[in-house]
Amino acid sequence: VTGAKLNTDVISAQTELAVAPADADEFMVSDGGVLKRIDYSLIKGGITGANLVKITSGSVTATDGSLAVTGCFTATYEIYKIFLYDWNGSVANAPYLRWYTGAATEQSGALEYFFAGVGRNTDAQGSSWAGNDSQIQIVGESFVDDEDAGWEGTLYNPAGTSFKKRFVFAGGGVRSGPYTFSAHGTGEWDSTTAITGFKVWPSGGTFDSLS
Repeated sequence: VTGAKLNTDVISAQTELAVAPADADEFMVSDGGVLKRIDYSLIKGGITGANLVKITSGSVTATDGSLAVTGCFTATYEIYKIFLYDWNGSVANAPYLRWYTGAATEQSGALEYFFAGVGRNTDAQGSSWAGNDSQIQIVGESFVDDEDAGWEGTLYNPAGTSFKKRFVFAGGGVRSGPYTFSAHGTGEWDSTTAITGFKVWPSGGTFDSLS
């Protein structure tokens, strides 16, 4: 490899980093003074490990009863983040979540989900919630209507089939009083089947907004 050719390859690689490189793209590295060509797939964890990759997004139309996001979890990544914001319901409501498997099969069997969490509000009151139900309650207190709530969750290895699916989440909003509150918890789905998507909905009424 000539010096001119190497310089051209490096400049080209730097330019292409403005867009995501393909796994088969090659980089030149020095191993003890010996130049080697390495596929991007072998080093991308060290390069992009601190970055988030947007998979998909969605939103509701006012009066929708739920938001479904399907086909978003694959074996490409082992950790996924879900962000829910501008959650506002037509009435006070608690937020619920269920998983999808396959093309879009909603998992809603009795006692399939285990969950528990704790919270605190601005009236110095603590709260806790737990259950074994047909869905995960992802916040222990009810959001009041006409107030935006925010929430995020982390799902570990949804495509794996060796362990039950672990989900960790945190969020907050305004409850009746009105008091601002924060809460965090964890949930487990009682199956080792691969998860491919999710559905969220308010425990009562319909959505005014959600993204």
